[in-house]
Amino acid sequence: MPKKVDHEQRRAMIASAAARCIAEQGLQGTTMRAIAQSSGVSKGIVEHYFADKDAVIAAALEQMNARYMRREQRLTAGRTGLDALRARLNAVLPLNTESREEWKIRLCFWSVAAIEPQHRREQQKRLALTRKRYHGDLETALESGEIHAGADLARIAGDLTVFMAGACCGALLDSRYYSARHLRELIERTLHNLTREDIA
Repeated sequence: MPKKVDHEQRRAMIASAAARCIAEQGLQGTTMRAIAQSSGVSKGIVEHYFADKDAVIAAALEQMNARYMRREQRLTAGRTGLDALRARLNAVLPLNTESREEWKIRLCFWSVAAIEPQHRREQQKRLALTRKRYHGDLETALESGEIHAGADLARIAGDLTVFMAGACCGALLDSRYYSARHLRELIERTLHNLTREDIA
């Protein structure tokens, strides 16, 4: 009797293999053959589940983003205000294999987005969602008196988005200098600055 195949599980497995390929070899090196080798199945099976390379790469990106969001939600659960913001900022740091892989993939897609309008629009939407989540934490912090009443929350949320992107890219390129301790201290100083009255 032939073994029953869980098709959703197999699609997820192939997408995960594609993510590893992107992180290790970049978008150009992520061929259908490389994805098949990484996933331990034939190229024909990969092509059975995905029409082309773009489709499997899109699935890999979606899977990576979903994984990150699950981690962020887990770390921020039950937290509010600056405590939630602290957890949210720490969630994105590239401090283990999983999060470093996510950042390598992000940078690959950002390089494409810099020159392709469609990909750029997609990345703009993701950045907007990040700002929105930061803004929500800041609103709660403002309501509870953690930060000064005159603070420009939209500007701060935007600044935090750029700050975290730069810090994480720095850590990916030079993890000795931008160590876990260094990055966490940067976050603490940034959050402390939000409590100053001149932050507005």
